[in-house]
Amino acid sequence: MDAKLFLKQNVVIDGHNDLACDVLAKRRKGRRHVIAEDYLPGWRAGGVTCVVSSLFCDEGADYMREAFMQINALEEEFAESGGEFFLAVSGADVRRAHETGKVAVMLSFEGVEPLEGDPGLLRLFYRLGVRFAGMCWSRGNWAADGSRFNDAGYRGYGLTGGGFRLLELAGELGVIIDVSHMNELGFWQVIKSAQLPVTASHSDCRAVSDITRNLSDRQIAAIAAGGGVIGINGINLIAKTDDPASAGIGDLVRHMLHIKEVAGVACMAIGLDQCDRLKIAASGLPKDPSFDIIPSHSMLPEFAGALFGAGFTEEEAQGIFGGNLLRLIESAIG
Repeated sequence: MDAKLFLKQNVVIDGHNDLACDVLAKRRKGRRHVIAEDYLPGWRAGGVTCVVSSLFCDEGADYMREAFMQINALEEEFAESGGEFFLAVSGADVRRAHETGKVAVMLSFEGVEPLEGDPGLLRLFYRLGVRFAGMCWSRGNWAADGSRFNDAGYRGYGLTGGGFRLLELAGELGVIIDVSHMNELGFWQVIKSAQLPVTASHSDCRAVSDITRNLSDRQIAAIAAGGGVIGINGINLIAKTDDPASAGIGDLVRHMLHIKEVAGVACMAIGLDQCDRLKIAASGLPKDPSFDIIPSHSMLPEFAGALFGAGFTEEEAQGIFGGNLLRLIESAIG
């Protein structure tokens, strides 16, 4: 199978990318056409149909303003693009992008700090296009506690009362909950109470890379049983915590083979979490990061080829690269 042709012919969705904060940071420095120059060539080379952009705010930021600024920066980029990429709010938008050769961008909270403790503000952000919500980053917040990155002895507080109210409202609106950074207690509370299937948009397997930031086999099985999806994370610290410097695409394939063994392929997706562009000094991450296994989407043909080489079929790969996440979007959002 020709990997480039395969990706071009099928819907390809990266379920987690820190696009918005990168774009805003560069526009604040006077850049314009950031997506067109820094991202679009890689998207085209990798056959990308849709990217789910996180709205992530550093600790201590003016959270609501920062989220609005990130959304506005993307809106400015959309206006400058001549329609080459656009805000998507539904599965129909994603399919339209594929049919027309454009790229759809969806929005997701990576931590709901911008809601400033008021679950009802999710309605406002929904009107602005947010369709996914990771309740917390690994540090935790007013709604839910995070997994930290590698603290097996940490239990935390799970969901708060506000978190439960937010979970209920997300179900009513059609906002998919992302459990990737959530601790075990909060994870199981979401699995028990969520009205919609969930995503772990950028998580790997704890059995392959043993850190609390990754998913246990029991968690993987629970996500799959509920109709959710798991996006494989391409950060070397996540994929191969015992020797991140040596991590490569083969290690991502190992995680995917493990998920297939535990829960099958219908729950599998990609959420590459490309961070090298950001140079963010965030808690638990290097101040000058260089840890992307797949730093550009132009490497997706190589990734697809590795999956085919490991025995994944074309049908299975269709689901992994976008079909499974699109199914979830269409079932939960429309």
